[in-house]
Amino acid sequence: MFAKVSKKGQITLPAEVRKRLNIELGTYVRFIIEGGNAWIVPAGKGIETLQGSVNVSGPQDFKAVRQQAMEENVRERNARN
Repeated sequence: MFAKVSKKGQITLPAEVRKRLNIELGTYVRFIIEGGNAWIVPAGKGIETLQGSVNVSGPQDFKAVRQQAMEENVRERNARN
């Protein structure tokens, strides 16, 4: 199966590909690149599908952000008690 790349770099997934991978309207897909090959796989509905949905000023340290969120949660719980 083939798909042509548009001027904007877009492709249309052939119906047979969508059917076999159970890709429906609104489904997120992940691109996996290894060497000179690329795979398209359904991304599921996990947290990784949210990547890019919030604007940030630069690279983020996930561990530090997670730790900060956990500390804020503890402070809020303690303030309520």
